[in-house]
Amino acid sequence: MKDIFLSGIQWSWKWTQADLLMEKFPGKFKYFETWGILRALSSNDNAIGNYIRKAVDSWELIKDGVTVSIFNVFLQTVEKWDILLIDWVLRKMWQTQAICKEMQNAGREFVVLHFDLPDEIVYQRLASRIVCGKCGNNANWWKVWWKCDKCGWELIRREDDSNIEAIKTRIEAFHNETEPGLRWVEENGWLVHIDANRWVEEIFKDVTKYVK
Repeated sequence: MKDIFLSGIQWSWKWTQADLLMEKFPGKFKYFETWGILRALSSNDNAIGNYIRKAVDSWELIKDGVTVSIFNVFLQTVEKWDILLIDWVLRKMWQTQAICKEMQNAGREFVVLHFDLPDEIVYQRLASRIVCGKCGNNANWWKVWWKCDKCGWELIRREDDSNIEAIKTRIEAFHNETEPGLRWVEENGWLVHIDANRWVEEIFKDVTKYVK
C-alpha cells in the first residue's frame, strides 16, 4: 500500500479524515502532522523551541527548511514496511518539491489526497469554527461543553476566523502559495481530487478506497 499525504485548504476536514482513518484502522499508520509536532517542540526552552513558539503564537508560517528538516527526521524513524499518513506539510512549492523528493529518495510510493472546497464554503466553515486553545485541534461547531476531544482543554474561537479580511488573506495564500505546488504534484501523477463539499461520512467513503 502507498503512503498517504492529506492536502486541502483550511477547514476542508482533512484533520477529521486523518482521525477517522486512525480510528477505523488502529495501528495501521505512522502518523506525521506538522502542527502537533511544532506545538510539542515549542514547549522547549531552547533556540528551536523559542523560534517555533514565537511563530506558532503569532500564526506565522514556519520556514520551509525547518519543516522539511523535521520531516526528514520523521523519515529516519520509520521502517520501509510502515505505512505513513502525513498532513500539514505540502504548503509551498519548494517545500512540496523537497518533501516529495525525499520520499522518492527513500524509495517510498505515495499518493496525495487533496480535498477540494469552494472558497465560499471555506468562509462559512471558518466563520463557525472553534478550536482547542492548547493543542489547536479543530472541533465541530455543535459541541456543547466546549472541551477538546483530544486534550480536554477549553475550546475557543480564533479572532481571525471571524475577520473576513483575515479569512480572505488565508484563502489567497492557499491559492498563491500552495496550489502551484499541488499542480506540480498533479503533473507527476500523485494527486487525487476528493470533493470536500459533503458530509464528513461521505468524504470518508472515498478516502477509505485508497486504504483498502
